[in-house]
Order: sequence, then structure tokens, then C-alpha cells
Amino acid sequence: MKAKHEMMPKGEAEERYMMDKRKARKISISVYVLFMVIAVAAVIFFFSVRIMAPETAVQSEGEVLQLLEEQPIDDTHDAFLVDTGGMYGILLVTVEIDPQNTLDDFDMLLHFNVWNPKDREIPLQTMDAKSSVFHWSEVIDANFDGYQDFGYMYAMGNQPQYWHFWIWDEAEGQFREEPEFDKISCPEFREETRSIHGWNRSSAMGTGEETVHQWIDGGLVCVRRMSITYDQWKERIRFVVEERIDNGMREVYSETFPADSTEYLDISAKWQNLNYHGEP
Repeated sequence: MKAKHEMMPKGEAEERYMMDKRKARKISISVYVLFMVIAVAAVIFFFSVRIMAPETAVQSEGEVLQLLEEQPIDDTHDAFLVDTGGMYGILLVTVEIDPQNTLDDFDMLLHFNVWNPKDREIPLQTMDAKSSVFHWSEVIDANFDGYQDFGYMYAMGNQPQYWHFWIWDEAEGQFREEPEFDKISCPEFREETRSIHGWNRSSAMGTGEETVHQWIDGGLVCVRRMSITYDQWKERIRFVVEERIDNGMREVYSETFPADSTEYLDISAKWQNLNYHGEP
């Protein structure tokens, strides 16, 4: 059987041939353009995913634990992990005492480096802080936002303990220091009331100062302060409560007790509840 073009007159067959050739070329160009559009879209999607969800979001717990074990922990070095629960997952924090130690005889200058275990060419973040103690860290959700933060103790007495705390900022992908924590002794985090209680004992009689802090508009503020003092000349104990009113601390309750009384301890326990305001 002869081809279709051979059955046509010669001029018509040539014209039909050229038309088929042009159609084939147009189809080829369309397929090429479609392929390039798909390829460009794939590249854009790939890089957008890397930006929105970094490779570091996926990591093996065994790998980061092994990384922690490889870090020097000695008289001048410390290291610990912080599982932020955020975009970078588990981060490594290393601490080193400044070898020059340019501060006074009681304080050391500490260098903190935050590392992304999947990208250790340079630290994700660096911070400096003063401290008189070493090797005391705590990982906790300090602002009750679902992301883990960390603290490092900088002073210790017979009872008081003071900490620097850094809060994880998921939007920035970094920790930010909260200076108000520096004023809280022995911070106790109470998630049910989203409050942080501090206690600084001044004597074996139970005297001292207790504070209650809460997060307001993204900042940590003291909302209640209770002071128990002993007047040895008058042999009495004074209990005072201050609350935050109009952005300032104002006295809302005070009472004195005989030195041999323990009633103030019961009253102090009532005022630890932020819903209590001196009711009988």
C-alpha cells in the first residue's frame, strides 16, 4: 500500500508534508516550554521548603547524644542539649570560662555557643554572661509557650540560687536573655498558674522574701512580693505583701507577730495563691 502522501498530487503532498512538519515543531516547542515550567517550579518549591523547614529539623537523637559525649566537660568547659521543640529541634549549648578571666576574683566570664548539630561550621548564636559558679544548667519551658528554654546558675548561697535564663524565640530562631530572671532566687515554675515563684531565705526562722512573677505582654514582671522580717530590738516579726498596681509595687497588707509565733507562716502560704487577697 502506498503512503498517503504518495496518493496525492505532488504539490498537495508537499504542502501537506510541510504542514505536518510545522505542527510537529509546535508540539515539540510546547512540550519543551511545559518541561521548563515544571523544572523551574520544582526548583522554587525545593528551595522554599529548605527555607521554611531547614534540613536541621530532622535529626537522630542518637546522633546528638553522641555529639554531646564528644564535647569536653571539665573545670573550664560544659555542654548540654536543649530540645527547643522548634524549627531546629535539638540544639547543643557549649560553655567555656574565658581563659583571660578579666573579671574580679569572684566572677567568671562565660562564653555560650549554641550549635545546630546539622550545621556546625559556625555557632547558631553566641552569648556572654557573668557567673560565680559553674556546671549548673536547667532546661525548661520558662515562659509556658511550648518551646524549651534554658537557664544557667550564676550565684549560690546557703539557700539562695540565682540564674540567667534564655528564652527560645521561634520566629527569630534564637534565644533571647530575660534579665528579670536575674532577680529571682530559686525560681519555681508553676504551669497551672503560669507563674514563677522565687524564695530568698534570710534566717532559719523562715524570714526572707518571696516573689511571684508572670509573663505580661511578652515580658516577665513581678506581680506580688511578700517580705518577712525580724526586728530583734522589738522582738517581733513583720509580714508585708506588695502587689503590682498601675505598673508599680504597692503595699496591700502588713501585720506584725510576736517573735515566738508561727502564724505568719500560715498567712504567707495563703498569699502564695494569686487569687487570695486577704480574705478572712
